[in-house]
Amino acid sequence: MSESKRRTKVKVKAKVNLAESLNQVPVQTEDDLPVKIASTEKTNEPKVNASNTQEKNQSKESAEIPEDVNEAASKLFDHWNEQEFVPEDFQAHVYVNSVESCVGYSSLVRQFQYDYTRAVAFHRSQGNGSVSIEQARALAFRKCFSEEEAKAIFSDLMCYSLQNVSFNRLHTLYDFAPRVAEQFWESMKRQGRAEFESGHGAANAVLPIGFMRDAWSVARYLGLRESFLDEWHPKGGIELSLIDMLAQAFFQWQYWLEQTIKRSQTREREEHPEYQKWQRLRNESYEKSWEDGFWLRPTVSEQQAIDHAVQTADRWNRIYMRTLRQLRDLRRYAPVTINNPNQVNIAADGGQQVNVNKS
Repeated sequence: MSESKRRTKVKVKAKVNLAESLNQVPVQTEDDLPVKIASTEKTNEPKVNASNTQEKNQSKESAEIPEDVNEAASKLFDHWNEQEFVPEDFQAHVYVNSVESCVGYSSLVRQFQYDYTRAVAFHRSQGNGSVSIEQARALAFRKCFSEEEAKAIFSDLMCYSLQNVSFNRLHTLYDFAPRVAEQFWESMKRQGRAEFESGHGAANAVLPIGFMRDAWSVARYLGLRESFLDEWHPKGGIELSLIDMLAQAFFQWQYWLEQTIKRSQTREREEHPEYQKWQRLRNESYEKSWEDGFWLRPTVSEQQAIDHAVQTADRWNRIYMRTLRQLRDLRRYAPVTINNPNQVNIAADGGQQVNVNKS
């Protein structure tokens, strides 16, 4: 069996949908492993830091996880730990003594290097203790000494929300069970791809703040995106990203068009006269109501506010049209592919037609 086929077989066999696990959807592998992980939502998600005290607290929290969760996570741990795993890598010219030449670009170790260096620099900084280099290294990484401890860490990770998983915690797991850590990392990457393909990642960028992310706003964006998908039928990630850009630009254009109409056709919201009077009296009571400086912050007139909204709406309209042209050109200039041809007729403009048969 070739190396590529062996990798594919291992990935298919070990493929476990982490999102379904966290949502209590039963998932079975080929070996009939129960990998359903019960959702343990907590009001305060545990935050992973490098200090030994917090690591001990996390070990105590792992004891609060239900027994069936620990058992399922333990079986999945054993399954992943027994499987040979080689992450898919890419070819690039690098220095012989570099980290990439030893571990590759796709390896999780490369991410650990950056996170470990940043954690050491954090503990060495003046505002965070200014500890010695040995103490900083000890705080930045905690070694895993037993299989039971590694399984407890893995059980915790399976119950965390993905955005709360830290490289520090994965690094500790990797030290004892590198295959399990790599498989867990592959599951996280699959969930990242699923978030992109479903449109939720783009929706988070358009609606980043909690009060913006009400159900109707998210549904409006995803409904618009699905309408574009039904019409265009994107063939891959590049076209899908352009569809996201189209939906985001359209959303922004709608918002600034609304601001244009509000600023030009509705009444401005003004301060109450009594509040203005109180503010004047308050300023007069201070001998120095202004800080030192040589210019005043300019205010925007009503006309300038309207012009700004119009220009911004026009800017987003041009971004939308430019993205649409790019999406069109991507298909217009794509090479022609003929699948399973029996006979193809080829002719240049005004030239003689040539019949090509499959030999």
